[in-house]
Amino acid sequence: MKKLIPQTIENKIPSNKIVYYYCWLLIGFNLFRSLEHIFAEDGGAETIAGIPLSSYSPEAANNIVSIFAQWGFSQLVLACILLLIVLKIRELIPLMLLIIALENILRAGIGQYKSLIIDSAPPGALTPLIGLVTLIFFFISIRVNN
Repeated sequence: MKKLIPQTIENKIPSNKIVYYYCWLLIGFNLFRSLEHIFAEDGGAETIAGIPLSSYSPEAANNIVSIFAQWGFSQLVLACILLLIVLKIRELIPLMLLIIALENILRAGIGQYKSLIIDSAPPGALTPLIGLVTLIFFFISIRVNN
């Protein structure tokens, strides 16, 4: 528990530098996908996820694009929080890795429960893999070094 919520913050780079570099990779990935959802004309709904927007009414298609953009903003917030932690509050890296891992894994679970009806799996189908890899890095980050 001390690794998740440390008593002191000294902003030290984790002893296992691979965790630190993985966080930078996560920041880049999350920034890219969030900005794509926010700024792409279709929010990535059709061009990335394969949702056939042209088969819906303009209002329905607009609602889907809006939801994708809003989701992109949520991703941007997580990326910015991780960036802040990596730059200024590095002792919270394990907590943030756990949050990101759970967000990806549980979102994948919701995706199974309420799945998209599309021709092929979107890149978001990698979400559980990203979550599991991040969970592995979480466990690496809390491992006690002797």
